[in-house]
Amino acid sequence: MTLQEIIAAENCNTDRIYLYPEGVFWKAYERSAFAFVRRISRYKITKRFIKYLDTEIVSLGFPDTSRTRVLGDRPVQTGPYGMLVLDGGTIDPAAYVRWKEAIPLVVARTATLPPPAAAPVAPPPTFGKSGGAPRSGTSIASVAPLVVASQPVVAENRTSVVEAVLRDLRNFSVENATPLECLLFVSSLKKQLNGSL
Repeated sequence: MTLQEIIAAENCNTDRIYLYPEGVFWKAYERSAFAFVRRISRYKITKRFIKYLDTEIVSLGFPDTSRTRVLGDRPVQTGPYGMLVLDGGTIDPAAYVRWKEAIPLVVARTATLPPPAAAPVAPPPTFGKSGGAPRSGTSIASVAPLVVASQPVVAENRTSVVEAVLRDLRNFSVENATPLECLLFVSSLKKQLNGSL
């Protein structure tokens, strides 16, 4: 089930708690999350802005290993897509909206990169003892390009790595990934950055 389908179902939800399987976790979204914290347990709620849906989404989750402890002996039905369905009581739409608005929005932190290491600088041209002209075979023009050329190569390499990481980050669908896949993805981004910088 896509996140878009989940949100559409949640917009019509009036009295149920839908728990959606995501990897080794169970997640509740929107009205289901509201009913869950009211009737079952006060779990930490996360509110994020989902760009491709152009909306803010609230959710909570817990691992399958703690399912029995969390849900206890409440009657649970199995719904489509392997979801769990529980009685949520009547969900008051106005109370839900007030509750959702009060939750702070989680803003993704942008990775900050360390400042670039200073590029090695070629020594200044050595002049003869008289201080007038350079030694034979050495000119300022032949030394200056070494200083200028070394820094842009480092900057270009750093920029291409950062752009590749940002591109991968933008293309990664965190909404459809399991927590383990997210962890592995972040680890691969760190390796990319650390290996190239």
